[in-house]
Amino acid sequence: MQLTFSYVNQILVLLVFASALNLVQGYGGVFNAASAAFGAIGGYSLIWLTTTHGLSYVPAMLIGVVVAGGFGLAVGYAALRLQMLWLLLLTLAVQLVLVGVLTGLQTFGGTAGLQAEGLNLFGHHLVQPTQVFPLVVIGAVVVWGLCYRLGESPYGRVLRGIREDEVATRSLGKNTFFFKLSVFTITATMAGFGGVLMSTHTSLASPQLFGFNVSIQVIAMVLIGGMGNMYGTVVGVTLVVLSTPFFENVIHLSTTVTSLSQQLAYGLALVVTIFFRPQGIIPEGASPRTAIRRLWRAPRATAEPLLVSSGSTDVDGRRSEGSGHDRVAVRVLGGATQDEVAARGEVVVQVRDISKTFGGIRAVSDLSIDLRRGMITALVGPNGAGKTTVFNLLTGALPIDAGRVYLNGEDITGFRPDAVARLGMARSFQDVRVFPALTVIDNVMLGVKEQPGESIRNLFARPRLAASAERAAKERAYDWLRFIEMDYLAGARAGALGFGQQKLVALARILATEADVLLLDEPGSGIDHRWIDEMISVVKEVRDAGRTVCIVEHNLQVVGQLADHVYFMELGRVTAEGSFADLTSERRLTEAYFGTV
Repeated sequence: MQLTFSYVNQILVLLVFASALNLVQGYGGVFNAASAAFGAIGGYSLIWLTTTHGLSYVPAMLIGVVVAGGFGLAVGYAALRLQMLWLLLLTLAVQLVLVGVLTGLQTFGGTAGLQAEGLNLFGHHLVQPTQVFPLVVIGAVVVWGLCYRLGESPYGRVLRGIREDEVATRSLGKNTFFFKLSVFTITATMAGFGGVLMSTHTSLASPQLFGFNVSIQVIAMVLIGGMGNMYGTVVGVTLVVLSTPFFENVIHLSTTVTSLSQQLAYGLALVVTIFFRPQGIIPEGASPRTAIRRLWRAPRATAEPLLVSSGSTDVDGRRSEGSGHDRVAVRVLGGATQDEVAARGEVVVQVRDISKTFGGIRAVSDLSIDLRRGMITALVGPNGAGKTTVFNLLTGALPIDAGRVYLNGEDITGFRPDAVARLGMARSFQDVRVFPALTVIDNVMLGVKEQPGESIRNLFARPRLAASAERAAKERAYDWLRFIEMDYLAGARAGALGFGQQKLVALARILATEADVLLLDEPGSGIDHRWIDEMISVVKEVRDAGRTVCIVEHNLQVVGQLADHVYFMELGRVTAEGSFADLTSERRLTEAYFGTV
């Protein structure tokens, strides 16, 4: 009986560690090889404070958890600006150094660690597994529930966006460093609590209990169960923990051989998972509810398409005429107010004498342009002229060496990309940069601004507000998908779409920001004429709704149909400007560029 509860307690304790790791790494893509180190802070604090200083269980537990969270905050603040490889190495160093320090300090028992003489909680002894069980089951359920709530929320959607493409997520107005730091700190705190439960379960705090092999074991649990899926975490933890009684009681191996066999089994399971099922046993997005729905769903013909449109589609996958989903541009875009109509042509973005040098190469030199409301401005020129660099400078992706940028009269020079996006200037990318593992609707919902559910405080203190705002954001995202006539693909993974469809999804995502200024980097590149016509139609309607649009484009057909004003760039400078007809009529420009395309 006690042995059974011992294994159950071990599953529950490790579930705390694995749930925290899955939230930070599976959802957020932030590598952390120091789970056990944060747990050691909690576990050692509990045993040391209760045995040496006579503190009761609850204050000692709280101190351990808070210290673990503070340590996580310090590590995260220093590490999360690093590239992922360096972050992994740094957390690995934290794991090894911290446990090494604890091993060398006799105050904490050295290599033997600290042994509790008898823990008790409100007069209840915590010695036998059956006595510890109520505490660990409550702790595991609470931590798993918190991780699930955070992961399957707008906050978690931002984490998944960061995991897929941090640059694109920042361009939508999300402060990615804050999200990474918050989730790293929260999960370090949870790991500290896991360490408290581990030491309560074993009445011990030792280097072996929180060694590097424990961190590896937790990583294996998450990978095997399924990254980005909390249900998979339960499965992964259970399988790994029960491998011990399997080898000992079913195959009848000795304790030493069992340990070696487990290590080999972990390695084999990880290899099989990585090569044959990288999404884990339960992939991201799967849940018992979806499984039950599939089981109860009536049998369908195998030839039935996976994605069913709410209206008819033609052979190209585009909405057919008469499907009942005609464009609703005025409603979707909010329409152009009388003030906006009257203000057409006013300068919204002023760029004055900006320059950028990379080493000895002057990519942009004393460039000045104006972007006007209700107009489409194009930047054209040969490769290497500095067009995309201009977008990077306007949005803060690159620091400006000289010059100023003004948005609606406000100097935004030096602002971060997320701050620029929140102020009303958003951009797309030449290489699309959709979030491939997310659904189409989630891609677009990431662009919807001011979502209360992206705040941890609102998720738990104001859940009704977060829920209602989430429903409103989803409906808004559907509006944008209907606007580009792709609402029938809302549930599809963005990475499964064709390149032209991804271009339109990226356009819908930037439109969902409702930014006043849209910078579109080669929206027509790499797609065939069917999707080009669709894109041109969408961009024209955006302009007609009173937005300011600037495009970088090599496809002169697109420029000719869209641009109200064109700047011609050469070697980082504007060497000519005017209408498309004016520029194409100049002999020098025709010979230098237009005539070669």
